[in-house]
Amino acid sequence: MFNYSDQELTYGLRKYGFNTILSKKLGKARSVPDTRNEMCLGKHYPRYLLTASIIICFHNEEFYALFRTMSSVINLTPEYILEEIILIDDKSDTDDLKEKLDHQLEAFRGKVKLVRNERREGLIRARMIGASLATGDILVFLDSHCEVNREWLQPLLFAISKNTKMVVSPLIDVIDDLTLEYKPSPIVRGAFNWKLQFKWDHVYSYEMDGPEGPTGPIRSPAISGGIFAIHRHYFNDIGQYDKGMELWGGENLELSLRIWMCGGQLFILPCSRVGHISKQYIERDLKSLRAVTYNTLRLVHVWLDDYKEQVFLERPTMRFLNYGNITERVELRKQLGCKTFQWYLDIIFPELEESMKRM
Repeated sequence: MFNYSDQELTYGLRKYGFNTILSKKLGKARSVPDTRNEMCLGKHYPRYLLTASIIICFHNEEFYALFRTMSSVINLTPEYILEEIILIDDKSDTDDLKEKLDHQLEAFRGKVKLVRNERREGLIRARMIGASLATGDILVFLDSHCEVNREWLQPLLFAISKNTKMVVSPLIDVIDDLTLEYKPSPIVRGAFNWKLQFKWDHVYSYEMDGPEGPTGPIRSPAISGGIFAIHRHYFNDIGQYDKGMELWGGENLELSLRIWMCGGQLFILPCSRVGHISKQYIERDLKSLRAVTYNTLRLVHVWLDDYKEQVFLERPTMRFLNYGNITERVELRKQLGCKTFQWYLDIIFPELEESMKRM
């Protein structure tokens, strides 16, 4: 049990979204349980794969959570496929992330590049900065409060090496925000509702009936946002992120729709596991909440066609809000020759359209 009257505990929960007392005790690195299915252990990957640039963006992240993210990558990734780790400090103002971080990174000089933004860009544009600096074949985006598991990167690189228009995500394990215990996740896929809120969804048993069983790739209508791999050239070819979006929020669904509707594919690979702290307790400021709505509106008007009316039925006040200039993104959709949202519903995510009938 936890004493919620403990001021240090409640401060950490509100500021960082998890138990910072335990995080400090865990320190800069730890070993986590191997949560892969036993069938994954029999898989073998070519030694010479594509190389990866790991991009981790942070703004006022708790020091030890950030360091465990980075050290887990270094400790559990073969050096010959790890091109670099790019840390993007998005104008943090906490003391821990200044000289202390610089000093600790000295041990990884040559493998870790730290870039400090001169102004707050937000997660979306910070990731674009990281991607522009990357030299690896594959861009792997991680949140700043993750811990990767054994042989996590090889399945991602191998899948993309076979199809450069495939975007892949690990199966996201849970790191409990109070106990920081690393817990295995069931096999799920990414989905969303008509309010355009991301959710994890069950996977039908027939999808695991093939020869690979529960280790085969899972077709996913959407990605959760923070953790995925994409070929660097493909990321550029399909328009990166919408740089007109603010801070964070909605970018995962926008990218997911763009990938599927414009000729790509999106899969979750159960033999790649990455643990993630879900920050349930963190207090979001008004600016962040407004950014999520603004970004969501941009994707609605670019990608949903006539189905935007279904979103406005669910969120009527959004209809009259500003979403900036989307001319460039509308033109990108035309240039890429993308399919309609009706196609996406028919082929990729029919369950979403079926949910309209139950309303």
